[in-house]
Amino acid sequence: MPVKKINDEQDLTKAIRQLDTHMKTLSDHYEPGKYLWMGFLRGIVYGLGILVAISLIVPLIIALLSSIDWIPVLGDIVADIVLRIQTAQRPY
Repeated sequence: MPVKKINDEQDLTKAIRQLDTHMKTLSDHYEPGKYLWMGFLRGIVYGLGILVAISLIVPLIIALLSSIDWIPVLGDIVADIVLRIQTAQRPY
């Protein structure tokens, strides 16, 4: 297989031209309003995802920890948390 001699200057010039072409393409498609809107929607979805995850995971962890009565310190803390949650759910 013959060894190809690489001309660094030509390769660099070609790479710069390709980069320039890519930058022109990106600048033609850049729309600030679209990116702001997508960022806003992404933030809403992220916030809702955290809300759903917390509302599902925290009660599950509390339910699992409420069954731990044999650990003296942790059992008392969890029992207190469960009692507070149950009293908060009762109507006045």
